[in-house]
Amino acid sequence: MTPATQSLLRRAGWAGLILVGIAALLVLALGALPFGLLRPMIERGISTRFGAPAHIGAIRRLQVFSYTPDIAIDDLRIAQPDWVGGGDFIRARTVTVRLPVLKLLFGGVKPDALAIDGLAVALVRDANGRSNWKGKPRPADAPPLTTGPGLTRLTIRDGQLSLRDAKRGLNLAGPLSVEGAAGLRLAATGTFLGTPATLDVRGGRIDGIDPAAAWPVELHLVSPALRLEAKGTTDGVLNTHRFGATVTARAPTLKNLDRAIEAGLFGTQPIALIGQVRHDGRDWYLDTIGGGIGRSRFVGKASILKRDGRTAIDAQMRASQFDFDDLSDDVGRAKAAASKAALGPRVLPPTRINLSHLGKTDGTITFRVDHLLSGGGTVFRTLRGQLHLDHQLLTVDHLVATLATGQMTGVMRVDHRSGRPKLSTDLRLEGMTLDTLVGSPDDITGIVRGRITLSGQGDTVREALSHADGTAAIVSNDGTIKAMVADVLGQDLGGTIKQAILHPSERVPLRCLVANFRARGGVLVPDPLAIDTGSAIGRGSGRIDLRDESIALTLAGRTRDDPALRIVDPIRVGGTLSKPAIAIAGSDAPSGKPGVGGFFKALGRSIGEAIGLGDKPAPRPAFVPVDCAKLSAAALR
Repeated sequence: MTPATQSLLRRAGWAGLILVGIAALLVLALGALPFGLLRPMIERGISTRFGAPAHIGAIRRLQVFSYTPDIAIDDLRIAQPDWVGGGDFIRARTVTVRLPVLKLLFGGVKPDALAIDGLAVALVRDANGRSNWKGKPRPADAPPLTTGPGLTRLTIRDGQLSLRDAKRGLNLAGPLSVEGAAGLRLAATGTFLGTPATLDVRGGRIDGIDPAAAWPVELHLVSPALRLEAKGTTDGVLNTHRFGATVTARAPTLKNLDRAIEAGLFGTQPIALIGQVRHDGRDWYLDTIGGGIGRSRFVGKASILKRDGRTAIDAQMRASQFDFDDLSDDVGRAKAAASKAALGPRVLPPTRINLSHLGKTDGTITFRVDHLLSGGGTVFRTLRGQLHLDHQLLTVDHLVATLATGQMTGVMRVDHRSGRPKLSTDLRLEGMTLDTLVGSPDDITGIVRGRITLSGQGDTVREALSHADGTAAIVSNDGTIKAMVADVLGQDLGGTIKQAILHPSERVPLRCLVANFRARGGVLVPDPLAIDTGSAIGRGSGRIDLRDESIALTLAGRTRDDPALRIVDPIRVGGTLSKPAIAIAGSDAPSGKPGVGGFFKALGRSIGEAIGLGDKPAPRPAFVPVDCAKLSAAALR
């Protein structure tokens, strides 16, 4: 080794020793770091975090030398943001925090012990949802938060917390403390939705604990507007990002519960609910949920996942009994009653199908109702199916609605991906009895099949169907009909009188009834409307207008043989879908059955026609039997 090389190695050795010495001095310096020098930097960091000025009176080390020193921060004040209108967001006489300073070398420092004396926190949120506690929003692609603050010890003495939440309608204030075995305590009073309210929150001890261990917590919000209780554990102390709880809620309407949990719920009849709830990062899980809304009773489960800025719902629900009227609160019912008073009774429901508020929601809901209820009565007995929502395309498929006899099956869709909502239906009716449909079991019997394929645009079911195009058809084959009714259909007055006097209960076959309506712009026109009893046929014309639900149909017929006395006037069906009126033999009675005066007027017109008095009658169409098989197949195609 040359002298030059030896000299170079000696210089390198000394340089290494110097670097090691400098590193050792830096490590020693960290043990005695004067944190007071960091006050301006800490104030700036707090101001940036909350978007408001921050002030620190002083920062002191409580130990001269330590790598986990206790740091005392005196006179901490964080002002409210400008939009709040003055005052302090957070005040504290003294905050004592224990910091593992060696971790400063690697970043991500978290205190593991915290003591606060003289704390006052004023939480504020406006009606638009802007709050003073959120700070800067996290990036959309940031991983979800799943851990808590990691504290092994927390003490809060002489604390006060207030909340003014205009969006929730919640205003509360009360003492807050965390001490020893007593754990966390918050007892606040105020108002919720303008009614007196109390909030009691209790948590387990935070004194020498494992910060990752399950931490018990319970909450009680009591008000005439809502009674909400939750009891469970968080995954680690104060970890609001991961927890599980049993939750119960009672309220005059589901909308009041939504004001507290903000899940996009709606007004209903009074609720009594219980569920097992889990929260994990951005996601929520209802492992079980059940209870009642009005007189509806149900159980179910659901998951609500947040992915790529969208919400995905997967849920199953089964109701032992369910009333759709329970999905409207008293205000909604009052509006419906006012609308009914102004427009008259309507059959087409005003159910909203506008999906604009669900632009970022997708999912699947499987539902089953064992017993459908309705205050006004309903022919439907049970209901089941699946609801799919995908980027504002709502599909209800595997739909099965059982009736007193028979069932309705098919698919319904609401497409709101562009323009106004478009409703489309493809529904089939099987096995329903004709007497149930017409409400006259003594007059007519038979099994009904049907198909409804309609589509239209509008914000409600009623509005969409009032502009609908498509078809709506029912057919019935191989039934029976009263012979007297068949004679009325054939406009045979003599036969009608004979059957009424001699054979009032006699029945004849009903070969078919085919009612195939073509819809255009909400107006349904028969194409065709035909009835064939073998001895009499009838064919209909006119229209049903879904815009006002009015009916204007005429059914004219004839018997196989020319009667001596013919009923001059055809059968007329008028009124509305909710209250149809049938006029037979010139009667204007809602029942369609002529009174004595109407009978004699019809008899007089018939005799006058028979002896040639009055206007010359139009020639009667030939008796051509209905091609039942062909028309039935075409109607259901």
